[in-house]
Amino acid sequence: MIKKKRRKRARRKRRLLALLIFAGIAAIAVLIGITGFKLTKVQVTGNELYTDRQIKESVLNDEYSWNTLYVVLKYKLFKMKEIPFIDEMEIQLRSPNKIQIKVYEKAIIGYIEANDQNVYFDKDGFVVEISKRRIENVPKVEGIECREVVVYEKLSLKDENALSLLLTFSHQLQKYERIPQTIAFGENNGLSADFGSIRAEIGDAQYLIEKVMRLDAIMPQLKGKKGVLHLENWTPLTTDAVFAPD
Repeated sequence: MIKKKRRKRARRKRRLLALLIFAGIAAIAVLIGITGFKLTKVQVTGNELYTDRQIKESVLNDEYSWNTLYVVLKYKLFKMKEIPFIDEMEIQLRSPNKIQIKVYEKAIIGYIEANDQNVYFDKDGFVVEISKRRIENVPKVEGIECREVVVYEKLSLKDENALSLLLTFSHQLQKYERIPQTIAFGENNGLSADFGSIRAEIGDAQYLIEKVMRLDAIMPQLKGKKGVLHLENWTPLTTDAVFAPD
């Protein structure tokens, strides 16, 4: 009986010692996590339209964001709150005191003027920004009217078919890296695009994708020229594209 009691006491001591050791390790880990992973440097890459400060404020958005481990684990384990102008962000630990935020911005494909401001929208037709600034290589869209413009909401056009046509046209132009200065809607939603010295008359939605493909093939031949490229009557059967020089 005495030996059994001694063995029980010995087991209790071992368990208590193991518990104390575990608690000590946990306390040290917590202490290291608090003191050793204090965020002092944030590297932001991939952003062009928005500043480092805007990106940092969108990521480091709560009272625990001073800790690098917390920030990295937060965005790995939990779904990130959607940020309207960002397609995706990657948060990586570069050192105990440094994180890197890799940004994939949504592509802005055009803007319209409303209330003396520029209303920029993305590939899905959502308003990304309303401001007076002019972003380079983003075409101005003319000839359409909005009922209202609200940031982070879809463009509300009087003609809903025009939005679908505009997004398809803009996407195809970006596909071939043909970015015009302006895109204009004419009668019956006929499209045209101004590439500086060349204006391309595209016409309606019929064969739109094929017309842009043809436009891309012809543009190198018009380098240094000035005039209007007529594609509005182009079809797979009547493949003539008429260039009218000024």
